[in-house]
Amino acid sequence: MDKKELSRLFSAIAPKYNLLNHLLSLNMDRRWRKTLVEWARVKPGEKILDVCTGTGDIALEFAKKVLCKEIVAIDISEKMLLMAKQKGKKIKLQKEIVFLLGDGLCLPFRDETFDIATISFGLRNLSNYQKGLAEMGRILKHGGRLLILEFSPPEETSFSTLYQLYLSKFVPLLGRIISGSEEAYTYLSSSIQGFLKEEEILKLMSSNQLKNLFSKKLTGGIVSLYGGER
Repeated sequence: MDKKELSRLFSAIAPKYNLLNHLLSLNMDRRWRKTLVEWARVKPGEKILDVCTGTGDIALEFAKKVLCKEIVAIDISEKMLLMAKQKGKKIKLQKEIVFLLGDGLCLPFRDETFDIATISFGLRNLSNYQKGLAEMGRILKHGGRLLILEFSPPEETSFSTLYQLYLSKFVPLLGRIISGSEEAYTYLSSSIQGFLKEEEILKLMSSNQLKNLFSKKLTGGIVSLYGGER
């Protein structure tokens, strides 16, 4: 899906995006994001970039840590960014984050600008995974950390049939009822089922000069956390 179409899709569901995230994950999405921030191990004065920030959950979680020097959050959907700013204002953290409209495949920053780069449930949505990872690696300082939080495609287990049914039937149905957009949540379902496997993501990270790689399965492998250093 191209950038313009993706922006349209996410802008349409922005008002109900957070509610559906919590419902569809049984509120586990909050814990997953907290886990990413914990594993980032932020040090005093570090600069952080959150790519495909959506409504800003990861950036806002980082903003609660007074150690951060600067947090930048970027997304292709203006409506998503508006929601992120409103959330930040509500909890009085909007001044801690710079929100930017932009493309994860062409980040508007110089090489070696940030200490930490994160992308949460956004790698799937990039039209070119290799280029997206290369861009995040480019803007990291030497020794900087990249953390990726992403859904995993169903594995061949006794649970996978139920999970596939949940993704293909229940997710689009609930998405249509609550957000009015079955299209967006049909896309969500298909993008998860057709996404890269763990070893493929780690291989891509390695090919982009990231080292000390790790992966961690969360909630029975529904979601995985990946990390590496430049």
